[in-house]
Amino acid sequence: MRRSRLQHLVGALRRGVAIAALLLPTFAGGQAVRAGNLDWCAPIAVHPDQRFVDTATCQSVYSDSEIAANAEAVMIGDFTDVAHPVVAAPPRTCDPTPSHTANSNYVGRLRAARAAVGGTPLEIVHLSRMDLVPTTFAALPGFAASYLTSTTRPWADVLGFFANDRSGPCATGLCRWSDSWGGDAVKDPPGGRLRDYIDRSGGTGRSETTVYYMARPGAPPLVYWPTAAIADLRNPAYRAWRVAEAKEAIRLGGYSAIELSHKLFQYREHAHWIGSPFAPNVDVLNASGDTLWTAPPTGYDYAEYVTGWSQLAADMRAANVPYTITITWRAWAADGMDDPATTSVNEAELIRAAMRGAKTLFLDRPVDVNPTDWNILVSQIQAAGPRIIPFDQACGYGPSSGLPGVPGRPTVLP
Repeated sequence: MRRSRLQHLVGALRRGVAIAALLLPTFAGGQAVRAGNLDWCAPIAVHPDQRFVDTATCQSVYSDSEIAANAEAVMIGDFTDVAHPVVAAPPRTCDPTPSHTANSNYVGRLRAARAAVGGTPLEIVHLSRMDLVPTTFAALPGFAASYLTSTTRPWADVLGFFANDRSGPCATGLCRWSDSWGGDAVKDPPGGRLRDYIDRSGGTGRSETTVYYMARPGAPPLVYWPTAAIADLRNPAYRAWRVAEAKEAIRLGGYSAIELSHKLFQYREHAHWIGSPFAPNVDVLNASGDTLWTAPPTGYDYAEYVTGWSQLAADMRAANVPYTITITWRAWAADGMDDPATTSVNEAELIRAAMRGAKTLFLDRPVDVNPTDWNILVSQIQAAGPRIIPFDQACGYGPSSGLPGVPGRPTVLP
């Protein structure tokens, strides 16, 4: 994922800077922010269900009691989690069969720990990706290939980008594309792959006109593979399907809300795919650390993405499914998120509309924000209703993460 203030949650954080002053603003209703710093110099625990000090004992970087005493929000889960799995989700460390039901055990523990020490209930958020369709979703009843974006890029060009590359790790001609999860055709054989479900729904060959979200480069970076297909959020049937799944996720998992994730910066780049100036070859792709796409989606750029994303937020509200948004404060403060090329719609206002309807906003507040400007913005947002939890993305993960870091500074992960 490209380094950007719009970047969601755990990717490519810039540098470690401890800024306790970020915790001074208040929530809607006058509740003071708790003093405990966990991740991003904020009372937020990010993926404590998947970050471990000791994987042999599955000891989390944050104990239940540490979260109960210091957190206001906990972000857990994964984009492959489904309510009623038809195919098994990819196993995670200390979680061989992930699902919302499995997550509910951890959620229950955290809620009990918080009740024991008192304080406002924890905001426990599931980290969904409603713009993506992994295999676990493609296998569900109701999936249709028509939900997905399309491309006119020939599939041979996608394969050739890797097979014909001779840069960096591909110098010996060993780079290739795999249709299997993790690039492992034994664990994810033909018949059960993402592309197979797409072809079953859309007809043979539909999978080769689909735009895929790729995994980050691994080690050794010789095999590249898709984590999910990219959905068209403008499709009302797709949104209804995902909103219903989100509602069931809350029922089963016990979450407070679903994260309405976004990749606004990727679409604003207008070329976030392999073979573009961002990744002309594999060596540049690897150096970027980005999760790029396999191809340019046809007729689906920034304006279309924002329109669909804001409609999804409206659908969530209409269905009484609470959601959270993690976003830069500037998205509210100015019209910088508007696309001047589209004169019929103000994308910045569509984004603000989604923000107004959120249960909680995790606002990225950098150190150089004028306190007066910040307080005015907080008052405006509180008047609209959302709770506010500020953080600084530059601050990285907390020093108690159990991971290597620079003494006196939070650990920053790639």
